[in-house]
Amino acid sequence: TGLITGLITGHFLMNSTLPPAGAELMEGQLMWDFESDAKELEADSWSSTVDKKYLKQLKKDVVKRQDVIYELIQTEMHHVRTLHIMADVYSKGLQKEMQLETQTLEKMFPVMEELLDVHTDFFTRLLERKRAEQAEKDEQGGYIIRRIGDVLLEQVTGFNADRMTKIYGKFCSRHNEAVNLYKELHAKDKRFQAFIKKTMSSSIVRRLSIPECILLVTQRITKYPVLLQRILQHTKEPEEEQGDTAEALQQVKEVIAAVDLKVSEYEMTAEALQQVKEVIAAVDLKSGQMFAKEDLIRGRRLVHDGPLQLKNTAGRLKDVQALLLSDVFVFLQEKDQKYVFASLDQRSTVISLRKLIVREVANEERGLFLITAGMEKPEMVEVYSSSKVERNTWIQLIQNTMQSM
Repeated sequence: TGLITGLITGHFLMNSTLPPAGAELMEGQLMWDFESDAKELEADSWSSTVDKKYLKQLKKDVVKRQDVIYELIQTEMHHVRTLHIMADVYSKGLQKEMQLETQTLEKMFPVMEELLDVHTDFFTRLLERKRAEQAEKDEQGGYIIRRIGDVLLEQVTGFNADRMTKIYGKFCSRHNEAVNLYKELHAKDKRFQAFIKKTMSSSIVRRLSIPECILLVTQRITKYPVLLQRILQHTKEPEEEQGDTAEALQQVKEVIAAVDLKVSEYEMTAEALQQVKEVIAAVDLKSGQMFAKEDLIRGRRLVHDGPLQLKNTAGRLKDVQALLLSDVFVFLQEKDQKYVFASLDQRSTVISLRKLIVREVANEERGLFLITAGMEKPEMVEVYSSSKVERNTWIQLIQNTMQSM
């Protein structure tokens, strides 16, 4: 039975009680579930698993591509394993031994079943492709995975893309809440402390704590662009494989941007709003200015805030704090430990969202233009974020806010 097949058909811990004090039988069963088929992925790289004579026949790009594909499959297996530790060891164990309520467990381990479904499916398809290619080994025992782009593209488009966006949006949004709940229970509950200590000493868990698991899961989706970029870099043919891999890379970046957007929306809680109100309260206005700081709050809703850079006519970048409100975009700058409205070539840095046009800056993946239309003399502000993903998040937020006006 394969690694994933065993986990799917058995779901050993899903339907059984976690025995007290770490029974050896349970540990042995889990080891079988997790590790029985992992042996084919225990090598450090693909190139270390094939005959050296076979390797010498291959171009360097082919070898490097196979090594990255192997790394993708191997790390996906590790990810599925981490998810099972969270769901089947920690969550089920806390439910059985500590009688923690379902609501508490869902707060500490949000959308676990959904995450397992997504990544079990993906890993299964990756492993099936690997095994299909292995079945056609040459006389030297060598094999290469010729096609992987179609599997990658399927994972980050259509239904799967929507599913990943929704699930990771929820999980990543609740990252801090989950970790804080763990810390709270660990600080005040000795039974919880004992359970964690016992569980972490298990050869299955390998001293992987709950906060570490949460962090690993949060980070996983951000690893895909790097891996796909490296696969694409070493994919020279065929054209269809290049196209699928390139499209998968673009699509996974869009999924990450959509997840970031969901996290940003969730984080705009009452506490975050209060923090921004404190920033606004620190705005130091000169007499005679048309826009009062009270206007920033009165009748307006905060959508998003964060650091950006404005480009002036001389081409220099100025650090600013940007506030996206329900109908205006405001740029503030820090001066003498106070915030003041940013100055930019005598232009207003309070920009109405009405008739605003948002455009990407050509050949600048971090840049965007804010063009104020419907005026006698339209104005354009050039803005830069710290990354392309952050730029895309701002664009999406601005457009969503304009549509809801």
